[in-house]
Amino acid sequence: MNKILQKEHFSEKVFKLVIEAPLIAKSRKAGHFVIVRVGEKGERMPLTIAAADPVKGTITLVVQEVGLSSTRLCELNVGDYITDVVGPLGKATHIENFGTVVCAGGGVGVAPMLPIVQALKAAGNRVITVLAGRTKELIILEKEMRESSDEVIIMTDDGSYGQKGLVTEGVEAVIKREKVDKCFAIGPAIMMKFVCLLTKKYDIPTDVSLNTIMVDGTGMCGACRITVGGKTKFVCVDGPEFDGHQVDFDEMLKRMGAFKDIEREEIHKLDTKPATCEAEQAASGRNAEWREALRKSMKPKERVAIPRVKMNELDSEYRSHSRKEEVNLGLSEEQALTEAKRCLDCANPSCMEGCPVGIDIPGFVKNIERGEFLEAARTLKKTSALPAVCGRVCPQEKQCES
Repeated sequence: MNKILQKEHFSEKVFKLVIEAPLIAKSRKAGHFVIVRVGEKGERMPLTIAAADPVKGTITLVVQEVGLSSTRLCELNVGDYITDVVGPLGKATHIENFGTVVCAGGGVGVAPMLPIVQALKAAGNRVITVLAGRTKELIILEKEMRESSDEVIIMTDDGSYGQKGLVTEGVEAVIKREKVDKCFAIGPAIMMKFVCLLTKKYDIPTDVSLNTIMVDGTGMCGACRITVGGKTKFVCVDGPEFDGHQVDFDEMLKRMGAFKDIEREEIHKLDTKPATCEAEQAASGRNAEWREALRKSMKPKERVAIPRVKMNELDSEYRSHSRKEEVNLGLSEEQALTEAKRCLDCANPSCMEGCPVGIDIPGFVKNIERGEFLEAARTLKKTSALPAVCGRVCPQEKQCES
C-alpha cells in the first residue's frame, strides 16, 4: 500500500497527489505510467507519472474525476493509503536534441507533458510549450512549465487567460514564425487528432501519448488496441507514445466511447441512497423471491444428480490445421439452462470466497437458470471489467465441485 503525502486541489475535479513510492521514483523516466487500484475490488487505472523525487521516494500523479474509480481516488486524503501502485510501466519517451520542439498540452494532459518538457530541455532543445484549457482555472502546472521551457504560450477557449483560441492556433502561430523540428502533443484524443492534422500539413514529426484508452496496463485485456500505420498496437505495451501521423484517431475515439454509459451508471451509484441499495439487494440477493422459488423448484439431490454439461468444442481434426479459433465454442441456451440448474445456491458459497474480484457467482448462475441472460451479464460487470478473461482462467472445478 502507498501512502498519500500531499494533496492539492487544482480545479473542481482535478487533483495533484504526491505518493510514497521509493522504488518507482528511483527508476521512473519521462513517459512512464503506473497502474493504481483503490480498494481490494477496485478497477485498475493507468496514470502517467507527472514527477518523481528519488531522494524523497515520491511520485506525483495528477488525477481528474471522470468515472467511479478516479472519483474514489480523488476522495482519498493525506495520510490515506492507495491499495496498489504498480510501475513504472510502458516505454519511456525517446529524448534527443531535436532542435526546436513544440510541446502541446491540453487539460490534465499537461501533467504527463511536464517530465517530457524537462527531459527535452536537459537534452539541449529549445522548448516552446503551449498550454490549453477551457478556462483560466483549468490551466495547471504553469509555474513548473515556465521553469523548463524557453517560452510558454497559454490558450483558453473563453479568453479568460492568455490568448483566446484553441491549442492548434497556438501551435500554428509558432510554426509560422520559426522552424519547428519536433512536436509532442498530450491531451484529449480529439485535441491530439487536430494537432497531428496540423503538423502533418507542415511535415513536422509529432509524438502523441494515448494513455487515456488503457485499462489493464499489461496487454492482457486488449482494451487499448489501436491501429498505427495500418497495424494493430497495444498502447500499454507498445506505447503509450506513438507517431501521431500514423494513429487512426477516428477508430480510437469510437472505442473510447464504448463504456460511457457504464461509467455514468457507476457514478450514479455513488449518489444512491442506502435504502435504494437495500431494495436492490432484496430484488437480486439470495433472499429475493425469485431465488427462493428456484431453490424450491428442485431438491438439492436432484440438482446434484444432473450430469455436467460437456462444453462444445471445435472438431479435433479441424483444429489440428487451424490456430485462429478458440477450441471451446460455448454452450447453447438450452445447455446453459441445464448447467445452471446444477448450482445449489449455497448460503455460504465457496465459489465467491475464492474469487479474487468478488463476482456474485450464484446470482450470475441463477439469472441464467431463469433465462435472464442480460441480467446475468450485468451481475458479472458489477465487479469485473474483464468477465470473459475471468471465465477462461477460473478454476471452477476447485472452487465449487472438489
